[in-house]
Amino acid sequence: MRTSKVGGMGLPKAICIEEHTMSRTLNVSAAAEAPARPSRNGDFLLPFPDYPCNARSFVNLDARLLPYWHTLFDVCPGLLKLDPPEGLELFRRFMTWAYRHHPALDWTYYISVCRWLLASPYQARVTEEHVEAFMVAAAALWVAADVSQARGLVMAWQPMAARVVEWKTGVRPATVSQGEDEDLPPPPWDFSWSPLSAKGASSFRRWLPVPG
Repeated sequence: MRTSKVGGMGLPKAICIEEHTMSRTLNVSAAAEAPARPSRNGDFLLPFPDYPCNARSFVNLDARLLPYWHTLFDVCPGLLKLDPPEGLELFRRFMTWAYRHHPALDWTYYISVCRWLLASPYQARVTEEHVEAFMVAAAALWVAADVSQARGLVMAWQPMAARVVEWKTGVRPATVSQGEDEDLPPPPWDFSWSPLSAKGASSFRRWLPVPG
């Protein structure tokens, strides 16, 4: 299970705040880890900070943006290859888009990241591995926050043959066989999902669109 937390990746040099600009000591680990826990409404990030319209001109990134940096590069370190060495231009482009579009800060956030990547200047170099990493993160957040009777979910991206399946803690369903995976109907939307019961992937009913 992939999570977004400080410690797995080193921070880029530009993500810093000089001591004389800070009114109090910032605990970076707490700032980045606390939002990673889903709230009662399923949100795992704090609301987007008041990001200015001239965001592209930023040189140093505010510490409030650290959790968002980690949701990209801790979840999918391979993104750094799209914008070496530290991914700063990619991050700035994403945050500028996010400020304007305000994607939901629940499990669908990671699918919003995928959709942005696939429409961004980096789209030609985005691979299935990039997309799958964010789908796995989305599925993990769903099982952590969902309070319905569903025991798990299956998720699909139209161009990718493989499906992402995740189960809630304590559920011991039968493993999903390759045959079951292939028996699922083609997903009708770019990103589709379906809740599953504890009976396994055979409990699939119909694809639903991932909001966003």
